[in-house]
Amino acid sequence: MERHPYRPGLAGIVATETEISQIQDGLTYRGYLVDELAREAMFLEVAYLLLHGELPSHEEMADFQTMLIESGQLPYPVLKALESIPPHIDMMEVVRSGVSLLAHFDPQMEYGMFMSDISNAQYLLAMLPQLISFRYHYVNGKKPVVPNFQHSYAGSFWYMLKGDEPTQLEEEAFNALLISQADYGLAPSTFAARVVASTGSPLYSSINAAIGSLNGQLHCSSGAGVLDALQEAMHSGNAEEWACQEITKGRRVLGFQHSPRKPRDPRAAVLKNYCVQVADALGLNAMEATADAIEDVMAKVSRVHPRVEWHASRLLHYLGFEPELFTPIFAVSRMAGWVAHIVEQTENNHLYQPLSRYVGMDQRKYKPLPLRS
Repeated sequence: MERHPYRPGLAGIVATETEISQIQDGLTYRGYLVDELAREAMFLEVAYLLLHGELPSHEEMADFQTMLIESGQLPYPVLKALESIPPHIDMMEVVRSGVSLLAHFDPQMEYGMFMSDISNAQYLLAMLPQLISFRYHYVNGKKPVVPNFQHSYAGSFWYMLKGDEPTQLEEEAFNALLISQADYGLAPSTFAARVVASTGSPLYSSINAAIGSLNGQLHCSSGAGVLDALQEAMHSGNAEEWACQEITKGRRVLGFQHSPRKPRDPRAAVLKNYCVQVADALGLNAMEATADAIEDVMAKVSRVHPRVEWHASRLLHYLGFEPELFTPIFAVSRMAGWVAHIVEQTENNHLYQPLSRYVGMDQRKYKPLPLRS
């Protein structure tokens, strides 16, 4: 047996121990089932839970929300930088650059060093929705929406992006979406954040590593791609036949797992429920029926199940968000989870430095170039 077995992608390797979330027998955050939190809790309660280890009291919740309000608006130099980025640049690239800039204006930075990762998280939770909102409205020729954290976090974020108040169902669905995406074990973006944190790098460097990973299509499937697939299946007139043809041609349907060995995503039931409710309320049942048909074929033929973005993309579409906002919204929802993992990493640090197996040329002898005459 090999002394150091090779596991592509570190599959099956336990890289760390965590108290933040687990995926066996349903996804839990700090011991609480996410489907229960998504139905009953507010996103800021869950963010507090991830960051502090316990759900907040009324006083702690009020203090947490006050800190978001007192963070203020985006610094003027950041606004000007967002305006200077060419309009065709992908929103997640803008988010990455914007987070780097915010690091220089975080009030928790003193003498070139950050004083509190938890406070940094609160600052980012206040600033990132504003950053996304400002950039989105600016490139679309619209006036920026003044931030307002007096309502729920989901309701305030909605207002910043859309400029109107959500209905009760819309706010509940958006809140559940944010909660369901707040953490998911050692996902690639979370692992990237922990690897950078393990070197002793500042929090903002770790967050940007996570953002870069999240922007990869294999981590967070393209929302536009998921919608394109659904619309193509609808236009075909027979969603089941369309899905079978995609499988026969060896094409991957975006939004589904890569392998039949993977268990069902425990977040799927939560978001599926809201997809059904919102689609029914808005008369979008045709797309929902198409999604059901594709899911049935994928389960029976390929034996794979939907990933969270299959439902999340559809739900965000029903709620009226453009596909370019899907992954940035995901980044906002995942921020508290990322910071919780970074804090946990630094409190019991182990530098990540796995081995590699060399498969290149055998050792060769260097031959100097002959001297030119």
